Amino acid sequence: MATADAMVTARMSPEKKEMGNRILEDLGTNASQVINQLYDLVIEKRALPFPEAKPQPRTFSPQEIAEAKAWVQSLKVLPLDNHFATMTDDEIRRERLASRGHFDGWEAQ
Repeated sequence: MATADAMVTARMSPEKKEMGNRILEDLGTNASQVINQLYDLVIEKRALPFPEAKPQPRTFSPQEIAEAKAWVQSLKVLPLDNHFATMTDDEIRRERLASRGHFDGWEAQ
């Protein structure tokens, strides 16, 4: 195997590093040896040697669901204005400008 002259850097809290190093020392090893073993295993298996942490979908209690439904049903329903449905984007822009007093009747060419 090639000489060990490449470095791997990891960020963690000083407390975690200190506690981990103490435990590794008690186990008769150190961070470099453990990281080398981890890389060897990842290279060999092409996978992580521990379950990947996957976010768990949030579950909602029946009470939370009922409260959410009640809140949605309490929302005021506004009448649907299809006024703009048949207009082009330019026509909509001109009407909006006119409603703000910024349109003087100029028509696009």
